Amino acid sequence: MSKLERQKLYGARRRIPVDGSGNPCTRAALTGDGLVLITAGMTAQGWFAPDGRQVESSKIGACDGDGNPLELVPSTLGETQQLEGPVLATEVLDLAVASIYRLEPESLDEQLGKALSEGEIWRFRFNYRPDYRAETAFLLANKEGIFALVGVPSAPRYLAPNAPPPPEDDDQSDDELDFEML
Repeated sequence: MSKLERQKLYGARRRIPVDGSGNPCTRAALTGDGLVLITAGMTAQGWFAPDGRQVESSKIGACDGDGNPLELVPSTLGETQQLEGPVLATEVLDLAVASIYRLEPESLDEQLGKALSEGEIWRFRFNYRPDYRAETAFLLANKEGIFALVGVPSAPRYLAPNAPPPPEDDDQSDDELDFEML
């Protein structure tokens, strides 16, 4: 399994700011009171409560909209997942894709391989690391290989059939630009 990223496909360039002597600069920030200089890596060690007390990252949880604590969903890596499908391609189009992985299976069920080569798409749960929600993944294939598209389903909102157009803004009735507003 290898994650596809833009820089792997197209390459990347990185600009490194340097000081007057040619030494690389590092990013830092001052706290609001100006007493502490925060450098890279310092905030990854934990969080701070409003009273200034440090809270370790492992002690932070998540709550639903009603304030009830959410249960941690374990990683699905290395665990057998039930495939659902085949599904319609429109389900994939309703996925807010967060990651794409190219898969190189050690073995592949003959029926699944045939189904994928015929263009069928299968859905399964995916969670790279323990998190408070499992993502949805779609398994599909093309001539380049087998891929998993991972993300969160997002239902598009459509206007009702024969809905009236949105009301026009009366203040902007003419097409001329008002340069005083700029």
